[in-house]
Amino acid sequence: MLLSHYFPKILIALLGGLFIFAGIYTFGKPLLFDRLFICILLFTATICRKNINVLGVVIILVLQRLAEETAWTISELEYKDIIKALFYFMALSVYWVIKYDKVSRLLLLALVLAIAADLYWSFTEQQAPEVYWYVTLMSFYAFARHLIFMRVAYMQEIFVRDHIDSVNLDWQIYKLNALFVLLQLLMIVEYLIRGVFEHYQILYVWAIYPYLSQLFYTYLIWVVFYESYKLLIPKLLKA
Repeated sequence: MLLSHYFPKILIALLGGLFIFAGIYTFGKPLLFDRLFICILLFTATICRKNINVLGVVIILVLQRLAEETAWTISELEYKDIIKALFYFMALSVYWVIKYDKVSRLLLLALVLAIAADLYWSFTEQQAPEVYWYVTLMSFYAFARHLIFMRVAYMQEIFVRDHIDSVNLDWQIYKLNALFVLLQLLMIVEYLIRGVFEHYQILYVWAIYPYLSQLFYTYLIWVVFYESYKLLIPKLLKA
């Protein structure tokens, strides 16, 4: 009885400390953190393979990560102007899909600012910073937020015989993606201030961006594992 009561709390405390350590240790090591992130998702999918709701969330997160990696690879290719235009078009398409979401207003604002700035830099023959990349990231986070919001409806159409529910994991990631979107917008605005007003060389967001991004992703890993564990632990205790 005592073991069954205290074991979940002890395990949560140990894993919480482990995830915090992992987040700190992998700071500045993006490849290592990406591998850790994917491993945690695959591990969660394995232990919760019979919970279709958790699997649905994990699939969305994996697809989002793959989309980011693919976009980054494409951004390194030649024909920068064509790539930039395609990414802007993709972001505009995402905005059209998620117009119902308040986050879409942030995405539209970022699009207008980034495109206007790119045209200004092109007209004045200045070297333009790659603000389009942050717009691209915004579109990925915003679209993943849309998929999380619509997950139950989409999965119910595919898995007709299964009972699909909204879980707290959906809500946690839904809110976290809004923070990711806001962070990208702040980064864009700061880039524009530096690019257009040369005497305002502010670097506040640029300085804290890697720390906040790592913090958000570390929390994301924790939420995925913790919320999945909460769904799994009642069955483990009964066993």
